[in-house]
Amino acid sequence: MARQVNENMHAAHPGMEDARIPVALVACADYQPDHVYDALARAIFLLGGLDAFITPGTRVLAKPNLLQGLPPERAVCTHPAVMGAIIRLLNEHGCTVTLADSPGAGIRYTPKNLLKQYHGAGYQDLALDPGCVLNLDTGFATVKFMEGKVCKEFPLIAPSISSDHIIVVSKAKTHVLMLLTGATKNLFGLIPGLEKPLFHSRFQTGERFGDMLIDLNLLVKPTLQVADAILVMEGDGPTSGTPRHLGVILVSPSPLALDMVLCRIMSLEPRDVPYLKCAIERGLCAPDGSDLDLRGDPLSAYTGADIRKPGTYMGSHRGMRISPLFRAMHRLGRAYGLRPVVETVRCTGCGKCATICPARAITISGGHALIRLRTCIRCYCCHEMCTEGAISLKRTPAASLVHRVMTWDK
Repeated sequence: MARQVNENMHAAHPGMEDARIPVALVACADYQPDHVYDALARAIFLLGGLDAFITPGTRVLAKPNLLQGLPPERAVCTHPAVMGAIIRLLNEHGCTVTLADSPGAGIRYTPKNLLKQYHGAGYQDLALDPGCVLNLDTGFATVKFMEGKVCKEFPLIAPSISSDHIIVVSKAKTHVLMLLTGATKNLFGLIPGLEKPLFHSRFQTGERFGDMLIDLNLLVKPTLQVADAILVMEGDGPTSGTPRHLGVILVSPSPLALDMVLCRIMSLEPRDVPYLKCAIERGLCAPDGSDLDLRGDPLSAYTGADIRKPGTYMGSHRGMRISPLFRAMHRLGRAYGLRPVVETVRCTGCGKCATICPARAITISGGHALIRLRTCIRCYCCHEMCTEGAISLKRTPAASLVHRVMTWDK
């Protein structure tokens, strides 16, 4: 990858490894562009300025939450005024900016669809700035991450690999699967197109999905995090909830630190957010926020709002019900996703695959590995561990047809 990746998610830049993690909160009552620019500039100043994070003259990927191309008043996507402000600040810093994301909701990842989503979210005017490009490159590459706890490789969209820095510009929303979607969850948009339901199929519980998100953030290690919490979403987010005005912008070098503060603002218990629970258990953040350094406006100015929870929330420490939408995504992922297939000519029956398989879906019979696909969870550990290259990943003919249809740009 183009960037130096730190193993510690909180170690955003040299000199911060042993310090408390700063999170800046700055009031911003509306989306008037100059108001947003001033608030964002102040928040970044409180953290030490752009020079503390971004090298002047470099290539920066500004990654919004572009779940679907829906208008700004719906509070589904990062507001274009917030994206415009970060682009303006980066251009003033001498950087060139690419705005890029891979939308969700089953949207085909093609140039035509990207343009449609950009226009729907109100991003089209951002490309009028010569210092900003709306990404239309739908290529991607698989990046290894052997340090990952549950995921050892990720397919990542091309601009995330070619950029020198990544700034994640998230939208604060409640979420029917993860309770909160903020900075940490937003990085899932770097997974291209129909690879997303495959990941939902592989990591079906909130905890496994949460650990996967943490692995992804540890691999990519964005340089800076910005959260649009001027207008948040409450209820059945990330698309069907209700907009709610909170009037604040948050900035931090750490996605976990930012999301811990978002929990305070949005009246959520961090341990009820699966990926934050996983991060706490992995020792990546303190459950009481004692590792945070809050700067700017007082947190008390934004707490007390009783944010409505999604209907899938079963109460504190009781977890989330899996919604019909995500059950459908699990099924799509299993039907569409790659399946491990044993190449018997190469298989030596060594048993490494059976030993590593967390689902116990592999046995050795007749000197060869046998995979029970009904039991297989598509973690692909067998494929990664086979030193003989005897386990390949293939789609069924029907899944291959779906893949061709979904990636065809008319």
